[in-house]
Amino acid sequence: MFASRCCAVLVMLLLGLSTANAAQRTDFAQALREADAIRTSDAARFSALVLELKTVEEEATPAQRQYLQLLEAYRLLARGQVSDSVGVLDKLLGSKDMEIALRVRASALLVNTYALSRDFTAGLKQIDRTTALLDQVKDKAIRHQAMIAAAILYNQVGQFGLGMRNAEAVQEDEPGSRFLCMAAQLKTEASLGLDKTLPDEDYNKAIHLCESIGEPIMANLTRSYLAKKWFSEGKPNAAIELLEEHLGEVEATRYPYLIGEFNSLIAKFRLAGGDLALAERHAHAAIKQGIGFPSTKPLVTAYRVLYSIAEIQEKPYDALMYYKRYAEADKIYLDEVKAREMAYQLVQHETQAQAQEIELLNKQNEVLQLQQRVNEQKAQSSRLLILLLVVLVGSISYWAFKTKRVQMSLKRMAETDALTSICNRHHFNQQSTHTLAHAARQGEDVALVMFDLDHFKSINDRFGHDTGDWVLKRVSEHCLAFCRRVDHLGRIGGEEFAILLSGCDLRGAKRVADDCRVRIASIDTQPSGHSFLITASFGVTASSLSGYDLAKLLSHADKALYRSKREGRNRVSTFDGDVQPWTQLQVVAAGDPTAHGMATPEVASDRPFRNLIS
Repeated sequence: MFASRCCAVLVMLLLGLSTANAAQRTDFAQALREADAIRTSDAARFSALVLELKTVEEEATPAQRQYLQLLEAYRLLARGQVSDSVGVLDKLLGSKDMEIALRVRASALLVNTYALSRDFTAGLKQIDRTTALLDQVKDKAIRHQAMIAAAILYNQVGQFGLGMRNAEAVQEDEPGSRFLCMAAQLKTEASLGLDKTLPDEDYNKAIHLCESIGEPIMANLTRSYLAKKWFSEGKPNAAIELLEEHLGEVEATRYPYLIGEFNSLIAKFRLAGGDLALAERHAHAAIKQGIGFPSTKPLVTAYRVLYSIAEIQEKPYDALMYYKRYAEADKIYLDEVKAREMAYQLVQHETQAQAQEIELLNKQNEVLQLQQRVNEQKAQSSRLLILLLVVLVGSISYWAFKTKRVQMSLKRMAETDALTSICNRHHFNQQSTHTLAHAARQGEDVALVMFDLDHFKSINDRFGHDTGDWVLKRVSEHCLAFCRRVDHLGRIGGEEFAILLSGCDLRGAKRVADDCRVRIASIDTQPSGHSFLITASFGVTASSLSGYDLAKLLSHADKALYRSKREGRNRVSTFDGDVQPWTQLQVVAAGDPTAHGMATPEVASDRPFRNLIS
């Protein structure tokens, strides 16, 4: 009510009820400053003030209208109208007569806007443009705003070291309370990104600082980090209580990402505690906030919760539907994470190229100056010098190109199986170990599928090794079709393969293995010049059974693969914790007509389980 009255009085003043033109401009400038002061602490009142000011902006000076354009960009961004905000800022930055302080603020806001629109390449380039202007700005608050914007984007693209550096630079420059709050929140976020363990006191200090100045968004972002920490420490009830206590405050901010984050975390924690009804309700609430933002982590978490609930309730149709949505959202999210990293690398390379180009131009200028002095003495010497430089630059370029090609070729040879063009055993182990470590930190499911071609030695003996190589290539091509970008397929033995599936539980891995088995059995062998059947035996395990140690996953999957061999081949078996090794005595007991007191050719060649970790 009080805010409405203030707006009404302000509008009356701006509409010209004050008799003096100078007084109108003073009121307009005061209203701009008031709106700017509350734009993050009171979003509703800020939006109302900006809209009212826009109705009377013809009364303002050109500089005041530019200031109002900046506030309008803030308003649009807060409402999620990201592309509209970019349009306003581009137009504003195109003005030639804008004050440097306002230009830096607009440029810093454009950095944030590009971050929200996922145009990280443009955002990183805008950081460079903003940084180039900072030396001309005397107002510390504006410099701090630009550094905070840079820290936000660097954290988003995974460059947490740069994010930490900018946040600490703000803290050391004696900022105002608002920027001190933002720097504390960003420093906490960067610390988590760098896998630094922080005490609860650091989180609470940042929360209380932001609360004390009326900044609920930053305070509650830090609360979400604290809740994740508590959940990982085995304190789910404390984490749920913290989030639910402040959910109403978060919803009042109207910030979609933060609302989605709180609801998705509550849903995940409630599911872990067995409260399916509340977990489902909060998951749907998170999805509602994710509409229009398909690449956010809260959306992935919410769909995973709904998928798990449907499985628990034995609703296969709903489980399949939510799993598809989860897989799609997870793929989009992972692709975006990669795109953020690539955006930073791209901008870095472009910056380095520009620096090298400038350096090259400087060198060329020096050469020209030397050439001019030499020309004054002797024209012939000048021509010889130019020729020498051309030969030198050409030689350097040629050998640099050759060296790069050799490096790339060696890298490919070191990582790729020469026959099948998939990961070799060493590279598969490296990639899988990295993925498992990440999954262990995040608490995500990982599954391992191992398979071995049946009677492969018989194929080599009957049709020759060329046909055997043809089989290995076709099997690799067919199985690669089932792998996502985050999965790893590797040839770990002669005819033995393994697939590490990220974000996949035992049931999903078994489905993938069975699809691979069917696809392998359907391979048409006529192009090889011979007609025969290709089959494979599969063993499957998951982190829920075997943990996140690659050696143990491989060992357990191998034991499950033994069972597939023992039970007739061309089948999928899952590790159940009680699988016995395949021995020669069991071969005879099973009545294998090829045994005669010893293992079959393929078992003899690859069994028992070998050291698969190089």
